Amino acid sequence: MHSIISVHKLRTGEEMSTLRVVAPDEEYKEEILSLIGHKEAFWLIPVREAMEGKITGIRTYCYLAMLGGQIVGNITTAETLEDPVGIFQHVYTRPEHRRKGIASFLTQDVLEDFRSRRGRAMYLGTGYGSEAHRIYLRHGFRDIGERTGYMRFLLEEDFDENYYGGDETQVVDAGWEHWPGVNALFSIEDGWYMRSLIFGRFGVCGFEGDYINLMLSLRQKEAKDAKVLVSGNAVVGLAFLMPDKRWNYGVSILDFFVHPRFIKEASKLVRAIEFGTGKTQSFVERKEGDKVRILEECGFDLEATLKGQLLHPQGALDVLIYSKF
Repeated sequence: MHSIISVHKLRTGEEMSTLRVVAPDEEYKEEILSLIGHKEAFWLIPVREAMEGKITGIRTYCYLAMLGGQIVGNITTAETLEDPVGIFQHVYTRPEHRRKGIASFLTQDVLEDFRSRRGRAMYLGTGYGSEAHRIYLRHGFRDIGERTGYMRFLLEEDFDENYYGGDETQVVDAGWEHWPGVNALFSIEDGWYMRSLIFGRFGVCGFEGDYINLMLSLRQKEAKDAKVLVSGNAVVGLAFLMPDKRWNYGVSILDFFVHPRFIKEASKLVRAIEFGTGKTQSFVERKEGDKVRILEECGFDLEATLKGQLLHPQGALDVLIYSKF
């Protein structure tokens, strides 16, 4: 489904229209994929499959800048179905049409449309201090953390208190419907510094591209399992198990990250993972007593200490290796 949602006059005097494409939409699929085809192949998979109607549980929108009947720019969003929380991605303008104000008008249209659908929060990652970063600041995005490049646009006062304010939790299989929520979770400023050893994510980081790779790894039977801890509409924890190729796939690594407010529910998340046979290791900063307790509650034993292993803004930290068979 697609429709024109706005018209703008550019700095050059040209008239630009914004065409909103709501997945699934076969008519514009190939043109959209061609426009953002400079990206690594894995980024295109959820866009393609959304346009083909193969991904459910999220809504995908592509906002296309049209000049003279030609597509010259794009912004894509991937959003939860209810009370939308989204990912703002694939921002691109053809080189010959840059510096005309196209990206700024598209950003304006995306956020106005998001507001009209009672959206709650939109997240993105960009180069800190870049021209794109300055455009997003002008349109109301705000930085998360210090010079991280991760930003969000909030449409709800006390969003964090409300979104992460639930009491009941449940563990379910990780799916595409959890993608925006996991990305928001990994963007929080509080919580463990080491968020995913497998994907090399530390501190405020987001999980946009990594979650695509996790979903593809599950599909290809490379990852053994992945679960999320949900509370209301929020994802408050992620755990997944993946073989470590450094040891000829004989050892698996357990990664998990949980919102600080839901630490007491983390053991439930870890216990839900299907470990199977063989050895599993999990890595934890020595100072994170809660994570140590969770691992011990779930049958892990301390195997080794890696002194000064983790580079942290406050200095090198010891890392503990916990394991179970």
